[in-house]
Amino acid sequence: MSIKSGLLFGLGLVLAGLLWFGVAAVTRLPMFQLDQVHVLGTQHVSPQQTQWVIHEYVHGDLFHVSLTQVRDGFEKLPWVRSVDVRRKWPNELDVRLTEHHALAHWNKAGLVDTQGEVFMAATNANLPYFNGPSGSSEQVMQVWSDMTRILMPLGRQPVEVTLNDRGSWTAQLDNGVVIALGRDDQAMSRLARWVNLYPAMQAQLQSPLISVDLRYPQGFAVQLMPVSTTDGHKQGKAS
Repeated sequence: MSIKSGLLFGLGLVLAGLLWFGVAAVTRLPMFQLDQVHVLGTQHVSPQQTQWVIHEYVHGDLFHVSLTQVRDGFEKLPWVRSVDVRRKWPNELDVRLTEHHALAHWNKAGLVDTQGEVFMAATNANLPYFNGPSGSSEQVMQVWSDMTRILMPLGRQPVEVTLNDRGSWTAQLDNGVVIALGRDDQAMSRLARWVNLYPAMQAQLQSPLISVDLRYPQGFAVQLMPVSTTDGHKQGKAS
């Protein structure tokens, strides 16, 4: 390397160093210190929760704050499904939250959203109850949706749908009637058949319906509220 080339190379290093220090100094000017964090999309997330996340996860200026850490902090909140964090010139952050939309209670402990995702939160809303093994929330949601559609002609709807460990389905309607659906892929077809037959059968029932067993391939059994007969005995089954 010639003397001239060496001098040019050295000068370049000096200029690069000066530029780096200059940029570093500019990014630390007071005007870039974060002054506002705007949190949008909150319905269930409280102001106290957002302030806690800001205090714990928002550190540094506009250039050095970790957007990943801020996003992770907000995603820890119970109702938060996803988070979008963006820098806003010169000293602000915009945080947009997408919350879960609760559809049902899940296993008496959490909630299921409209996407079939389970999340741990609490609500006083009047929601149906879904029960099932881990990982079955989408399947339970689909059966609840199918039952809701099929039961519409009767003006009834399922308020609890359960899938047990053996793969068998049961449901409770809003009038208290319990329906045993079984565990094969014809359960919804049997439910639809019963819905078509029930209006004609209802007029013949001597007491209110308690439960329906649809696990039979060619029929069904119903249990009625017991009533006393003239001889003092009680009756409550029909098929």
